[in-house]
Amino acid sequence: MLDESSAALLAAIIGACPGGGFVILEEEELRRAMPRGADVAKSLSCLEERRFIELRYAEDGTYCVRTMPAGRSYAERSEAENSERRRARRETFRYAFWGSFAGGSLGAVLLLLFEVLLRV
Repeated sequence: MLDESSAALLAAIIGACPGGGFVILEEEELRRAMPRGADVAKSLSCLEERRFIELRYAEDGTYCVRTMPAGRSYAERSEAENSERRRARRETFRYAFWGSFAGGSLGAVLLLLFEVLLRV
């Protein structure tokens, strides 16, 4: 599992080179894709150690990188998991909403019924 900054950096690199070829990226481009205060070099080395990217060279804030199959498959799995999590959250909200609506309606009907019965 990658930390937030490394995952964001991987997504930015995949977005810059969807075909998997080498691409030259400036440090500022990569920094914009990451959370504030994150270290680009540290995240790049983390991704390279896990063989998610290949770093050809790094000079004066310019990086030549490409994504590896492991990195692309990790990003796809991560996106699928996030999509499933969002779907489950929507489904839970839907059940909670309709369950509370049904319970509130039943309570209102019972209150009305008791009020009518007590007046007689």
